[in-house]
Amino acid sequence: MPNKSPETQENELLAFRTQIDAIDDKLIALLLERTQVVENVGEYKKKTAAGKCPIRPGREATMLRRIIEKFQGTPFSPASASAIWRIIIGASTAVEADLTLSVFAPEKESDLFWLAREYFGIACPVLKQPQIKRVIGDVMDGKAAVGIVPLLRSDDTSYWWTNLMQQGDNTPKIFAHIPFVYPEGPERGNIGALAVGRVVPEPSGDDVTLIVLEAEHNTSQHRLQTAFATAKLEATWVNIATLTQDSRHHLIALKGFLPPESAPMQAVLSTLGNSILRVSYLGAYAAPISLAAKKTNGEKNVATAKA
Repeated sequence: MPNKSPETQENELLAFRTQIDAIDDKLIALLLERTQVVENVGEYKKKTAAGKCPIRPGREATMLRRIIEKFQGTPFSPASASAIWRIIIGASTAVEADLTLSVFAPEKESDLFWLAREYFGIACPVLKQPQIKRVIGDVMDGKAAVGIVPLLRSDDTSYWWTNLMQQGDNTPKIFAHIPFVYPEGPERGNIGALAVGRVVPEPSGDDVTLIVLEAEHNTSQHRLQTAFATAKLEATWVNIATLTQDSRHHLIALKGFLPPESAPMQAVLSTLGNSILRVSYLGAYAAPISLAAKKTNGEKNVATAKA
């Protein structure tokens, strides 16, 4: 095949670019149409649920899982697709209502700030706070719709999570893990965050629930673990705080969407009886997705099928 002249090559490339521009126009039109629907949703919520944060964490997780599945195995990276939709979701939520963020960002530490930007988009106003309790306070006082706090750790002795044990509708709940999608390749160590807000956590099909059991001081951890195992609940101890000499607060992560009123949790509490002085529901979030793990599992499934 004879070499094409530079002019011919340029004309062929121009034809491809014209196709891309036409597709971009369709994407723009669809995005604006989507925004109009979001505005309608926002107006509806103002009439039926005035003052409530419009974030629907369960629905968002379901949407992103669907996007990842649609792009799995295609030339377009599922991680990139999920990032694009995360920006669309964040920008759309900001159309419905103010979405000011309060982020734990002590001096010279910006990881959580950038995680918040990636998750909620660049348009949201951000308040930076040097203390986690001040982040929670911003949400409780209405200065921010969402607070971004560190992941819960076993070696944390500040026990900031006890601030989420307060009673009342004004107390924020943990509703999201940030990031929701970890791309293929080396993950960013233990970098991650939790989102808190006056948001009602909702099931997504694959969730983690966080509760605090205040138990009598002489109630052993083994007894508590046995009660969960008997109820066939997967429970992980995250932290234990001894705030008084009479009791201990056990911070526990449960696999599944299991608020205290759920039947499995009621069974556990019934077994433990009066040894439990108080149960605090800190919230729940959709379990994050590792695309590297999905790819590995996919390769194993292919190998098994061939065998």
